[in-house]
Amino acid sequence: MTYPRLREGDTVVLFSPAGPVPNDGRLERAQETLERTGLRVRVATHAMARRGYLAGSDDERLTDLNDALRDPDVRGLFALRGGYGTMRLLPYVDYDALRRDPKVVIGYSDLTALLNTMTSRTGVLTFHGPVASSGAWSDRVIGWLRGALFEGDSIGSLHAPASYVITPGSASGRLAGGNLSLIAGLVGTPYAIDFSDAIVLIEEVDEAPYRMDRMLTQLRLADAFRDARGIIVGKCSNCDVPDDHIYGDMKLRDVLEEQLRDRGSPILADIEVGHIEEQWTLPIGATARLDTGTRTLSF
Repeated sequence: MTYPRLREGDTVVLFSPAGPVPNDGRLERAQETLERTGLRVRVATHAMARRGYLAGSDDERLTDLNDALRDPDVRGLFALRGGYGTMRLLPYVDYDALRRDPKVVIGYSDLTALLNTMTSRTGVLTFHGPVASSGAWSDRVIGWLRGALFEGDSIGSLHAPASYVITPGSASGRLAGGNLSLIAGLVGTPYAIDFSDAIVLIEEVDEAPYRMDRMLTQLRLADAFRDARGIIVGKCSNCDVPDDHIYGDMKLRDVLEEQLRDRGSPILADIEVGHIEEQWTLPIGATARLDTGTRTLSF
């Protein structure tokens, strides 16, 4: 695997491969945030485009992505937001350009499809981390991001003291995964994520427990996690609000334990990843060690 790194002064591009970015100052805040890390920021041509629930047409979003991948002056691509639409681009991405000239690509949520496909098809690590329009990053977020992305820095061990253990143990494997809806949506396609020998990452937002159950059941039926080494589950924001009148009072933790505990591999839940203000930056494809005893993820 190739691990791309940034240096202060590098040029990075803000792009929107999925949903549109509101014209409410988020773009300007994203530029200021990245400049705080010492980077030079360029805005993709169609970054603020809008076509319904998409940030412009597929051609516009794809052009921004491929232009940045092909530009030797660009050393990183930062997604402005997630939303929906990245899956539509997968067959047309210039993966050869990234393979020839490895550079940082970072985002989360809907970017799950792009990040995992890029890494599996090119051997270049990508990064599950904050999107640029999520507001002013705290010093902790910038510290985690610099540790993963910048030359001379290191991720080391990430500690999640508030997490809980579903299955105890320790394991090592390459990190793969991200948003549960995207993981499930890719099943049966040429872009399905391969979790063989992997530490599986799962996060989600605004999905009731029964919908989480449905997606995890789909993955069980597809035997997606059969050869996985371990599983880490993020915060899953607003996923613990069942409709008591129809679906009962089952909680998210109940669903996770029922669906995952019998796997036998170590599982740690409620780590610092997901649709939250402060989240880790994690390299997709890198070898990670999960230890539920210390509640750590190490690289």
